Amino acid sequence: MADLLTNLLDFVHDLFVKPIPITGTGRLLMLVPLALMVSVVYRTIRCERLRSVPLASLSLCFMIVTGMLLIGVVLLAAYHLLAA
Repeated sequence: MADLLTNLLDFVHDLFVKPIPITGTGRLLMLVPLALMVSVVYRTIRCERLRSVPLASLSLCFMIVTGMLLIGVVLLAAYHLLAA
């Protein structure tokens, strides 16, 4: 039991000292849970009926992710225009 606890603590320590590299589409996919959690918390505070929270949260999450992607595309286009 002590070995299992030691191994678990070593694993958790290694995650903070040597983080797992996330590249490419993994970075983009990590935006979805973040936006979903923000939208759930926001809609839970703002909606008067609890029944409307899931659909409102999904639509807000879609708007957040779409907006972030559009901002990214605009910034990428501006970078390519100014760098050329």
